[in-house]
Amino acid sequence: MRHSSRLSAPRFTLPLTCLSHLTLCAALASPGMALAQEDSSAGTDESDNPSERKAQVRTPATEELVIVGQPLDSLLDSEDLARKQANDLDDVFSGISSVLVGGSVGAAQKIYVRNLGEDTLNITVDGATQSGVTYHHTGRISIEPELLKQVGVQVGAGEATNGPGALGGAIRFETKDPEDLLSSSQKIGGMLKTGYFSNTDGHKHSATVYGRLSDRFSVMGSFVTADQGNMEDADGNELTGTNSEQDLGFVKMVSDLGAGHRLSLSHEHLSEEGDKLTRPEWAEGPRNPLRHLEFERETSTLNYQWDVPTREAVNLEANLYNTVFEIYRPWDDYTSAVDSQGLTLKNTSQLADHKLIYGVDYRDDEVTAGEASSDDEFKETSEVLGLFIQDRYQATEALLLSFGTRYDEFTATDKERNEFTSEGFSPNLGFSYEATSRLTLSGGYAEALRGVETNDGFKLFGTTNDPDLEAEEAKNLELGLDYELARFTFSAGVHDVTIENAIGNAVPWSRHYENLGDLESEGYTLALSYSGRKLFSKVSFLDTTAELDGEPVTRYSYGYLGTSTGDTLIIDTSYQLTPAIDIGWIGTLVDDLNDIYVEAAEASIDKPGYGVHDLYLHWAPSSTDNLTLTLTVKNAFNEQYLDHGSIEDFRHVPDYEAIVGYPAPGRDVRVSLALRF
Repeated sequence: MRHSSRLSAPRFTLPLTCLSHLTLCAALASPGMALAQEDSSAGTDESDNPSERKAQVRTPATEELVIVGQPLDSLLDSEDLARKQANDLDDVFSGISSVLVGGSVGAAQKIYVRNLGEDTLNITVDGATQSGVTYHHTGRISIEPELLKQVGVQVGAGEATNGPGALGGAIRFETKDPEDLLSSSQKIGGMLKTGYFSNTDGHKHSATVYGRLSDRFSVMGSFVTADQGNMEDADGNELTGTNSEQDLGFVKMVSDLGAGHRLSLSHEHLSEEGDKLTRPEWAEGPRNPLRHLEFERETSTLNYQWDVPTREAVNLEANLYNTVFEIYRPWDDYTSAVDSQGLTLKNTSQLADHKLIYGVDYRDDEVTAGEASSDDEFKETSEVLGLFIQDRYQATEALLLSFGTRYDEFTATDKERNEFTSEGFSPNLGFSYEATSRLTLSGGYAEALRGVETNDGFKLFGTTNDPDLEAEEAKNLELGLDYELARFTFSAGVHDVTIENAIGNAVPWSRHYENLGDLESEGYTLALSYSGRKLFSKVSFLDTTAELDGEPVTRYSYGYLGTSTGDTLIIDTSYQLTPAIDIGWIGTLVDDLNDIYVEAAEASIDKPGYGVHDLYLHWAPSSTDNLTLTLTVKNAFNEQYLDHGSIEDFRHVPDYEAIVGYPAPGRDVRVSLALRF
């Protein structure tokens, strides 16, 4: 892997932009139902007592569907990820109806929440925002599931704490601490894990060491290596360019400094390379040759917390980060890099029935591109400085109100030296009302603002911006209910999100960015779950549409902005077969979506429906506390399909025959063995 000097020298300069006309007003925000979900212990994947590490019925991701600004709409913990043997983003979010991951190739996968693309989301890893785009045919997120403690998803514009530019929602990845792996009696420990993937004839190995060096200091280090061959679809066709070699190193140190002070420092280095298609998400063809690509990312994160037990007004948190993500194409000596750094300071105060969260956040992005051997490069920069305040007010025993606002100032300079500035407030208001002991009503309204930001690095040489670009503004309305009866819970909700002045390309092949119009996602969700002593089952249904000024959004035409999907039904079931064995099934059924008119191609396309079933078995033998075996079968019935988050099939359209996405992988039997010591 080529090593750039950029990757070895994090910036951490954090120049602050001066704000003019700054007046923080108390505005209206959103509810905080299910506050118990905020418990940080939710993500711990091991019991303090090793003898208790036996199979338990998995509770699939909690998904409160309808509440604007709710602390968490979906929560996945490390146990969920381990049982699914999550290998990429598609695995991470399987079973979550509101989240779709498009693309067969891990490096090219993109996240959609309610059909709105990842460019509308605020995505963080341990508080480090993952911003900027390095190469338009790849996703901006690359995360190793092995290290994740939990993943939280908030759908739609919501609370002021979601961060700047969270037009379509927020996704928070949180990595494990050493204490999450150590039992109460351990001073030092480790884990060796190996896995095999039948579809790619690939393997993944990891070694993790963790220790408690003193009562107040713990440390962990992890190395993960994976070697995957090309995937095969369900018909046995090899998907050229889906192979990869990936290495990841991760170090984390946590210190309890006493008197409520806690410090955490982590550093991650991820590298991947492989022979990829020029457009990795498209099927192979004459216009899509195979090329060698190299990816590299480094992230350094510092988190500090000061929690004073005797003073409910003081719970201070600080986050400082620097992320550099670089892609290199050896065949033409071209490189692109995103250098992002940021800072968040916030405090939580419990004042009578009010829980106030307030603070400041800042982010500085720089995107560069050009020939690696040349000093000439294209460069764009952007900054955002925000202030926020959120109040969760327990007005009565039955009524919880949440209201707040954030003020953001965005500035950007593109490669043509055009300067863009936008600023404004993003208020929100919501409620959760327990009408009866079984029925809870909820709803809310929220706004979010995102100014002009940096463009795709690999397209900088041909990119132009409309000099009159305006900021995007989201408006989100949600209503819903939850009804509990014995072990059953029924949820229903409706949503309507409109992003005004959506920024994008008027035609797919254009590199000119302009305000396209209003992007709208609207629909409803239904869910029914059962929670028994040994059985947990949840059925969820999502019907949502995404349109730009009335035209259905397609992945081909609007890439990052959104996609269109058929009605989706997900069945997620777990059963504890014996004290040592639990089994599970995730079924995803997607309906046809036909006669979608694509203006750019002047033709209509269809998206055939599909049904995919994943099975797993988790075994923790009673004879040992340190060994676990997991068997997962992805796409168990070998369904041949093109998922609705991928590039659509245009092969029937004259002059567009080369445009079609890669089909999803066929059946994949995964086996992993983990040994603790």
